[in-house]
Amino acid sequence: MLHAKLYYLKQLENGPLSHRTITKRMTGKYRDSAAGIKDALIADGIIVCVKKVLQSNGKYAYHHKLTGKSFVVQQQQENSDQWDDGLVKSTGNAFDWRGASSAYSKKEITHLQQKYHNNYPITIYSRA
Repeated sequence: MLHAKLYYLKQLENGPLSHRTITKRMTGKYRDSAAGIKDALIADGIIVCVKKVLQSNGKYAYHHKLTGKSFVVQQQQENSDQWDDGLVKSTGNAFDWRGASSAYSKKEITHLQQKYHNNYPITIYSRA
């Protein structure tokens, strides 16, 4: 989302521009929603809507411009418990590769093997 925000801000460097135009330019480049990025930048006070124009198709075109407030990129820690968009990372599941490498510890495996061999004799039948 950071790269998409930077791209959105770069589009506004030369003056006010329609959100629809920026959305068309972002299509296929980023997976993030242009509307979500616009809303986040407005909430941070980095951009502001300056003009609302009614187009011939009956839809409004919203033009935004930079406010002059600097966009501060926050450094994300390597072992952060949140993703870039603020969602909490899940832990303790099958995809947690930083945890234990096995479902059982070596001690538990040894105990299970001894218990299995002592209680259940293995009978093998074969053809002659």
